[in-house]
Amino acid sequence: MKDIVKAKTDVVFKIMFARESGKEHLKNFISDVLEIPYDSIKNIEVENPEITPEEIDGKFTRFDLKLTVNNELVNVEIQVNNHPGFKERVLYYWAQRYGNQLEKGQGYDEIKKTISINIADFKMFDTESYCSTYTMADLEHNAVLTDKCAIHFFELAKLDKKVDAKDRKKLWMQLINSESEEELEMLSNTNVESIKSAADTIFKLSSEKDVRDMERRREERLREEAWALNSARREGHNDLLRQLLDEGIISEETYGRFTKQ
Repeated sequence: MKDIVKAKTDVVFKIMFARESGKEHLKNFISDVLEIPYDSIKNIEVENPEITPEEIDGKFTRFDLKLTVNNELVNVEIQVNNHPGFKERVLYYWAQRYGNQLEKGQGYDEIKKTISINIADFKMFDTESYCSTYTMADLEHNAVLTDKCAIHFFELAKLDKKVDAKDRKKLWMQLINSESEEELEMLSNTNVESIKSAADTIFKLSSEKDVRDMERRREERLREEAWALNSARREGHNDLLRQLLDEGIISEETYGRFTKQ
């Protein structure tokens, strides 16, 4: 069987969707995952398409996709390692993007809807469903405060192997979670054109030496990152955390979050 690159490796995910050739994949992905009509998407702009060697070889680097979809702000992120405070981090970055969009002279009524899509390679919530959506709401009266907030979570660890051609959202997550040629071919056989095309792109990327090299380097950094955090969590010593900070393995933000626990 052919060895494939994995789309759940964040750098591969970004290569797949941020390249000019990936714009059609991105449009299909956003349409299916957010359940909005394909034809209603008139414009998608990737605001941060670049990938630098420093980012690939750096620890605790975020390979997210910052998008403008029509007149809405969308952030897409893959998270492989289960970091403490991940949910709080998601909320922080959502709030940062939501709150930093107004220019001088603009009114609050001009604030754009801000959407966060988070794909996690671990279980997060005590539910059977692999997908969850959160917004700001009054729990007592079941009333939504605003329609300008949407935070989506997709838990890859909860996916089963059953393939349903009618469930596009699940097909995308199964494609992202694929680790073998057999899994990709099974998804291609659904004859869902957008999924088949995306699977073909993963096969193509798998034959590109530079992409395979970036995936390998990124996976090494993710393993080092997981080791550093697990060691700090297990030992519970601030001096170890300080060492990781001094060596550039964790950021000031991460150091502060751990030492406050």
